[in-house]
Amino acid sequence: MVGTDVYTAFKTRLGSLFRRGGPEQEDTFLSALEERRNDLTLARDRGDEARVAELVPEIEELLRSELRQLLEEQPSLAGELRDLHNEVRNVVTNGTLVMGSHTHVSNVYNHYYGGGPAIPRQAVPGTAAPLPRIVLWPMDHYENNVDLLRGMDAVWAKRQAAGVATTMYVQGVPGSGTSAVAREWLRRHQEELTGPQLEASLGRDTWGNLPEPTAILERWFRELGVPAEDVPADPGERSKYFRSVAADRGPIVVLLEDVVLASQVEPLLPGTPGSVALITSHSRLPRLIRTVGAEPFEMKPLERAHSRKLLVNVGGIRGNATTYEKELDLIADGCGDLPLALCIAGAQLALGHVGRVRELATELSDRTTRLEALDMDDEISAALGPGYRGLAPDAARLYRCIGLHPAGRFEADVVRAMLPDLDTAARNKALRQLTAANLIEPDGDGYRVRHHLIHDHALACALADEPAEIREAVLDRIIAHYLEFAERAEAALSSRHRHDPSGAYAAYAPTGSVDAPGVIASLERRRESLENVVRLAHEQGRHDQTWRLAQGQHTFHLKCGLHNPWITMHELALESAHECRDQMAIARMHFELGFAHLDRWSARQGDPQTAREHFESALELVRPADGNATEGQRRTESSALEGLGLLERKLGRPAAALEYYDLGLRALDGIGHKRGRALFALHRGVAFTDLRRHDEAARELRSAREQFAALSVPDPYNEARALTRYAEDRRAAEQPGEAVRALDEAIEIMTVNGPPYQRAGILLLRGDMLSAQGDHARATLDWVTAGDLFREANSLRAQEADRRLTDASGAGDEDGSQDGDVE
Repeated sequence: MVGTDVYTAFKTRLGSLFRRGGPEQEDTFLSALEERRNDLTLARDRGDEARVAELVPEIEELLRSELRQLLEEQPSLAGELRDLHNEVRNVVTNGTLVMGSHTHVSNVYNHYYGGGPAIPRQAVPGTAAPLPRIVLWPMDHYENNVDLLRGMDAVWAKRQAAGVATTMYVQGVPGSGTSAVAREWLRRHQEELTGPQLEASLGRDTWGNLPEPTAILERWFRELGVPAEDVPADPGERSKYFRSVAADRGPIVVLLEDVVLASQVEPLLPGTPGSVALITSHSRLPRLIRTVGAEPFEMKPLERAHSRKLLVNVGGIRGNATTYEKELDLIADGCGDLPLALCIAGAQLALGHVGRVRELATELSDRTTRLEALDMDDEISAALGPGYRGLAPDAARLYRCIGLHPAGRFEADVVRAMLPDLDTAARNKALRQLTAANLIEPDGDGYRVRHHLIHDHALACALADEPAEIREAVLDRIIAHYLEFAERAEAALSSRHRHDPSGAYAAYAPTGSVDAPGVIASLERRRESLENVVRLAHEQGRHDQTWRLAQGQHTFHLKCGLHNPWITMHELALESAHECRDQMAIARMHFELGFAHLDRWSARQGDPQTAREHFESALELVRPADGNATEGQRRTESSALEGLGLLERKLGRPAAALEYYDLGLRALDGIGHKRGRALFALHRGVAFTDLRRHDEAARELRSAREQFAALSVPDPYNEARALTRYAEDRRAAEQPGEAVRALDEAIEIMTVNGPPYQRAGILLLRGDMLSAQGDHARATLDWVTAGDLFREANSLRAQEADRRLTDASGAGDEDGSQDGDVE
């Protein structure tokens, strides 16, 4: 029971039993059990039967020892435990448990005993993605800007009355409060702005780079729940599609902070009637007024009365304000009436001794000491230092480790990797202490540092308090942890060829069925960490691990359409491969980059030419002068030739594509790469269709379908792809009946194994073919189902199905059709 989904029905009762032995016993036991369950879930998702075989006895032994101890200490619980066991046995033998109005369904019987078909789990109802909202923290000491806020209200009212988008641009010197005033305006109107809200910081990062608008759009699409398959690769088309999504979702709010260039803003504006875009910047950007019609507002220093009030309120010196009138004026002068500087000064007064007002006034009146007194980093360290020093030793160690972690969000498994000498109870106790100290907070299945400045402080503590060899050891464990995680996930998601000198992929190959959506979800939760750890490994000189980390995220990036991180991390990986002087690693990174640019395929960004250059560079490296290529070199040669063939087809040259495919197949002579040959058959079939050589296309596509089905681990997704391509060829060959039969098979396969988006696409195509044959009833059913599935996938393509239904209904009305009752 513990090893299955039905555990959720029994977890509370199991916990209540162990609570009789004391809260500490319950917490320790359930924490250890939950950790092993999470490990078991990940192993099963990846199809790692060897790891499952290790974990199941561990869980059984944990249960056995804890239950024995519980019964020895409290024999009176035997009857209650026996009742619980009988209910569990009922689930094991019958597969269901009824509790109130809920029926829990389990696969435990089939998993442990075999012999019959698995009991299907209840389908999870499709739910729309929750509306993204901007978090608006309360600002207890907000001062002034009343006139500016009224001006913003007037602009919004005018634009609403005109039925157009509202774009407002607030600029001022750093520290003037541009973001604060934008967020205050949103806070005042949060009851009226009920649609989706998106935000992005467009300032430079630590390395001086500006964020890519296309990467921001990728994140926004994910927050809006848009399928990756719907997102265009071309930047211009992607921006245009964002405006379509914004129009579909109703009035939308966009907050763009710390803008450096006007060109960053234009692709990110929804521009739809009723939408609101708030832009903040420390630069004067007249182009925003000229090109997007932004209404400008300038933040100016506070008036002296408001500066004094802010100091008094933040500093908590209300009763003594008159006494320190002169000193408060000197502090306001030293701060230049800038809100950020005034808040830092006020915070010093709130935490300082009685005489601190005069000391600070003196320091800020002297130019040689003014900057040091207002140094933000020192102020932050002073504020966080006492909390850090008050932590227990294990919690303080964890805090420093979190500072070394490459992202502010982390899962419990990386805590175990960073501190392997602590047991489960000690790790959980340290996490609770950090949570109680408001340094971290729970975030789904993991944790998140409450503010990026806290993360910076944790790093400073690690640099100051940990010896260099300890820091290096922690970094080694962090990088090794994410490397293993990425390579295990990659092995579970794809059997493609990879450069694997360590033998990791052979060791991690799945030995059972794989839950691909579960693996993808586990990678998505760690996406920021996986991206940052590539840069960390590169900067730390761990070059072998850098290119392996990048290679291990290929299928994740491909399936999710994450082109920007895919390309960025492989550019670092290519540099690291050169540092390793590993020719095969260099060749594979060229191939990876070529494939990433091929998949993105943005002509404006030069992807076709860049992809070709990388593929050709890979070919040069794997073709030795003596002709004696290794198997790895020949596989990479075949992959690069496949990429060049796909590139030629995208350029509208199917005959040239066929030549590359033939060369790629020839490179595999004598190598047992069945999946590679199946893919070439699929590619060749599509190229033959383009050339209207339909007999050859049919032969190749049928062969591809059979080869995918015959793999040691069958590939139903590509099986359905081959059938769909075959159907398209049969339609082009004017054999609609054969085309529909092929789609029938594809839909049958995808109903069991396919995600909603892909199933919807096949149904939409079959509906078109049935309609062309005059079978309007079945066509209507396919279009209705396709529309429902597209909506389940949160895709705007549902409108395609709706348009077909509307057109068909209109045609039926014109023809006087009597088939109006068909469902």
